[in-house]
Amino acid sequence: MHWLRNKWTLRALGIACALLIWEALGRTVGEALLAGPLLVIPELVELVADGEMPRELAGSLRQMLLGYALACCVGMPVGVAMGRSRIFDAILRPWVNMLVVTSVASLVPLLIVMVGTGFGFRVLVVFIASVFYIVLTAYQGTRGIDPRWVGVGRSFNASRLRTFWRILLPASYPFLITGARIGLVQAIRGMVVAELYVLVGIGGLVNTAGLYISTANLLALMVTLMAVGVTANEALRYVGRRVAPWHEERYANGA
Repeated sequence: MHWLRNKWTLRALGIACALLIWEALGRTVGEALLAGPLLVIPELVELVADGEMPRELAGSLRQMLLGYALACCVGMPVGVAMGRSRIFDAILRPWVNMLVVTSVASLVPLLIVMVGTGFGFRVLVVFIASVFYIVLTAYQGTRGIDPRWVGVGRSFNASRLRTFWRILLPASYPFLITGARIGLVQAIRGMVVAELYVLVGIGGLVNTAGLYISTANLLALMVTLMAVGVTANEALRYVGRRVAPWHEERYANGA
């Protein structure tokens, strides 16, 4: 039974069980409520072969990546500044805590009035959806750095700037990557929310698919979005292992 200890085997078994349950439920309730994998997979192949879905997805990802990149460029420095400065913490944390629990969908009508429904609107929604999660993760990670590490730098007469670059920033890498991963999930959600309102991109296809009698088309689009999310998340996880391998090893050993 050693094969049961292999994580990839266990993952494959989990996926197979989920697909079997999904198919059984689909056959029970009917494709109008829940199409099974045997209907969704051919629909997904047809969507890809048709070419419209890949084109719309590519356009959606462009705006999502721009908004997400802006969120990382703003959120990470702000989070680090809050974690290391009492002044920044006192000024910004109440606003960040308030906005992180605010649904981005509730802000969409206001954003449409302010900036319209163009490319900038969709980028802004993605930015707002992800930036506060990135800020909070960077803040908590930077705030939790062991003070003794800073003391080591001071004992070697390191300047504040050198201490930041050589000690604080590398210690923050795992948390910055974690924040980026959490922000990415929110960015994808923000992308779909924005497009559902203006009926463009992959969100527009999702809205149209919701009008069909069968849910196969809708679920095929959902599977596509999940695949994009998982792939991007694993890519960031790989980056995290390369940038801060000690963090992965530490938690793998239960430290």
